[in-house]
Amino acid sequence: MSPTRVPAGQRSRLSGRAVERAAGLLDALGAVPDRRRARGRRYGLASVLALWFAGVLAGQQTFTAVWEWAVELPADLLAGFGLTRRVPSERTIRRLVEDCDPAALDEALSGWIARAAAVADPPAGPRGLAFDGKTLKGARSFTETGTMIQEAVVEAVWHDTGVAAGHQWVAGGDEIAAVEALAGRLDLTGVLVTTDSLHAHERLARKIRARGGHWLLVIKQNQPTVHANLTRLPWGQAPNLVTTVEKAHGRIEVRSLKALTVTTPKLVGFWGTKQVVELRRRTRHKKTVTSKPALSEEVFYLVTSLPAEQAHPRDLAARARGRWTVEAVHHVRDRVLDEDRHTVRTGNAPLAWAIARDTAISALRLTGHRSIAKAMRATARRPERVLQIIDLISENGL
Repeated sequence: MSPTRVPAGQRSRLSGRAVERAAGLLDALGAVPDRRRARGRRYGLASVLALWFAGVLAGQQTFTAVWEWAVELPADLLAGFGLTRRVPSERTIRRLVEDCDPAALDEALSGWIARAAAVADPPAGPRGLAFDGKTLKGARSFTETGTMIQEAVVEAVWHDTGVAAGHQWVAGGDEIAAVEALAGRLDLTGVLVTTDSLHAHERLARKIRARGGHWLLVIKQNQPTVHANLTRLPWGQAPNLVTTVEKAHGRIEVRSLKALTVTTPKLVGFWGTKQVVELRRRTRHKKTVTSKPALSEEVFYLVTSLPAEQAHPRDLAARARGRWTVEAVHHVRDRVLDEDRHTVRTGNAPLAWAIARDTAISALRLTGHRSIAKAMRATARRPERVLQIIDLISENGL
């Protein structure tokens, strides 16, 4: 099947409103450098990338599906993406996405969505930003020696909105270095960065403070020296500040919280620590499971660069749990967009698809859609809704 050519009679009746609706997205994608030679270009890079992203927004999960969706679009919608003659071929869409600069694409799409997601009434304390890595199970590559590498990406997601702030490719399986690189790219002024225990390292803590932010890190056994220092602190003299009881999923959880102010970070062994929080979780399972005891207890430690006058320990515990916002985004990508079975692996395509999926989820959330699956089915049935969503995001970002 060849690309559909728009009849000349229809081109004269193209809707100017459709062009206006996609203008904000096209302007953002216009910052992505075009690595092609000027001679022989048939389609603008921004137009092809915008069409591809629109297909992702409509729930299409492969390059072929995006192209098949695009060739069925009416002429006025194609004009919105700057395509007034014909639809680019599947090969052209694939090649341009594979070859585009992922950092520039991330900056363009994340910046476009961030302007619409700007919080009109920011919280009293710093905004929470969660860093976490995600393995792209279907995307695998091989080294020159034949060793298989599982592709992965690190993302930063806002606690309050679930909107992605940036992405970084995990090179050579080094997720720690990827988190540090992403932190070095973002403006963290007035931001509280949260991560899991894997990334609790002083190098990351120093970089976050150098970028104007604060950090809240989980300490477990992967930091044995720091963990041992934390267990020796005078917790017996500290009162329980908060005790909560939760009943869900066939279990009862009792959480107690203690906190200590640190005047000498050397006692902790972690640079820049101002407060330490002990979270003790006692869990009773209503039905005994063979792999789990009926009653269990876990102790976690949180270290932060925020002093007590800027953040109450209760707020720190809530921020630590707010980090799971990024896991909710990953759940949608896996369950709704079937990312784990997406086998694209050539060039920069795996990272580009991850960026586009996160941006599409964010755009649907910001335009009032609670069910991502339902929203994508609706946009697939009525393609004009794609331009409506893009228009709303662009208008809110002005």
